[in-house]
Amino acid sequence: MGTEAEADTPAETEEAPPAERDLTALITRVGISAWSLVGAAVLIWVLLQILARLDILLAPIVLAVALIYVLNPVVKFLTRHRTPRIIATFLAFLGMLALIAAFGAVVAPTVTSQASELAHRFPEIYEESAVQIEDIIDSFGFEEVDLWSYDELREFAQDPEAQDQILSVVWDRLGEVTTGLLETILVFFLAPVVAFYILVDLPRVRQEAVALIPKPHKAEVLHVSRRLGGAIGGFLRGQVLVALIVGIMTSVGFRIIGLEFWLIIGMIAGFLNIIPFVGPWVGGILGVTVGFVTADVTTALWAGLVALIVQQIDNHLISPNVLRATVSLHPAVIILVLILGGGIGGIWGVLLAVPITAVIKILAGHLWRTRVLGQTWEDALEAIIESSQPPETLLEEIRGSRQEREAIARSQTSDGAEAAGNDPGDE
Repeated sequence: MGTEAEADTPAETEEAPPAERDLTALITRVGISAWSLVGAAVLIWVLLQILARLDILLAPIVLAVALIYVLNPVVKFLTRHRTPRIIATFLAFLGMLALIAAFGAVVAPTVTSQASELAHRFPEIYEESAVQIEDIIDSFGFEEVDLWSYDELREFAQDPEAQDQILSVVWDRLGEVTTGLLETILVFFLAPVVAFYILVDLPRVRQEAVALIPKPHKAEVLHVSRRLGGAIGGFLRGQVLVALIVGIMTSVGFRIIGLEFWLIIGMIAGFLNIIPFVGPWVGGILGVTVGFVTADVTTALWAGLVALIVQQIDNHLISPNVLRATVSLHPAVIILVLILGGGIGGIWGVLLAVPITAVIKILAGHLWRTRVLGQTWEDALEAIIESSQPPETLLEEIRGSRQEREAIARSQTSDGAEAAGNDPGDE
């Protein structure tokens, strides 16, 4: 009896085959990762709902974060040269204001002149535009459309009944206009103040944030946050520089072909290039339209060619070199998230759509590769975050990252050293 029982015991306690164990482990990891992604999506949704209730604070927070990412490298450079952090922060803001003032002093006379010329020639431009639109509609075989002439538009505006209607609409919208004006003032006053105080206390803020991370996950969180901050910070700083370069190239190109209002159109194209893909397209459409209206078909074609060349230079030369570390997103994905962001949050949704999508891709890709595929932290993030650094520089960075992880793993209680890895200015 005892022998039979002992003989049955190994069969009952026999371990599962290796293939079955691997499959079970894989299913477990997939389940954990899936629920982690669901939890992250729910958290993001809750945060968006909170921001929707506090939308008046969204713009100052976004601009303050952008200022922190742009100015923190300057502050770090000055502090390394034994400049007190508060003075370094003040000098960084002072330098930024000086650059803006110098840029304004250079372009203001030309912009003022072109704006005055545009206002003077508006009746002529309007008439020419109306004729061009009517001809385009007629060429497609649609029913003939008669747009108002400038004189008819002016007569309508001078009609007492029309004026009453216009005033009624204006009074109805006055509250929205006033609110928008107050929000604009709040953004450009509050955001720099918030950014200044955060920049001054940034080391202490980092240390307190690191202290909140559970010790078993501290090394991984610091590693991911450092890479995440480098990618997002590089994207934000790079987009500002790329927008400036695109604006200059568009303006110079339109000036060479003799397009009127070349500087105004170039500035619009550069500013809108903060949103990926938008700047050159808008600049090209405006340039072609102005070329048709104020000159001839040849000028319009040259304007379209200039916009196309600027876009190609931006896509293949400028952005890959300026954006040293960024997250690769397919153009179709960018267009879709821009539309979704605009539908959810308006202009701010459009501005934040690409960075938020990049953050989601980094976090989701890291969880999947480390929890499901079993990759290391470095391999997971290097597969997601692209870098255009020279191979030897990139190799040194990877080795430094591994050494940093080993050092953090050996000494997780040293919060001051660990905090240095989560800096918005690091790349």
